[in-house]
Amino acid sequence: MKKLFWAAGLCLLPWIAVLGTTLPDVVAAQHWRLAWTGFDAAEAAGLLLTAWLLGRGDARTPLVATATATLLLADAWFDVVTAGDDVVFSLLMAGLEVPLALACLTVAVPRPAPAHV
Repeated sequence: MKKLFWAAGLCLLPWIAVLGTTLPDVVAAQHWRLAWTGFDAAEAAGLLLTAWLLGRGDARTPLVATATATLLLADAWFDVVTAGDDVVFSLLMAGLEVPLALACLTVAVPRPAPAHV
């Protein structure tokens, strides 16, 4: 399995160079509204599920919190780099999304058990 991940990661490097040199700067996108509302719905579901699992002390909490953090960071990235004239609003939104992602990651990091004295 490790070899698969190495191969896939290395294969992406030349592809990134191709994309960086051939993609247009501006494109019209199909289903733009659906893409963003669906993405934000996934974030909301992740945040709500993280809260619910955290409240239950569920062992799956770190997995959901990590996935939610990933969604939030990706949202902040794409908001800012595709913002155009709305960059100030996008930066404000990123100012909420990034701290939320960091909060999710603090939940995802296992804490050592308290020492019994």
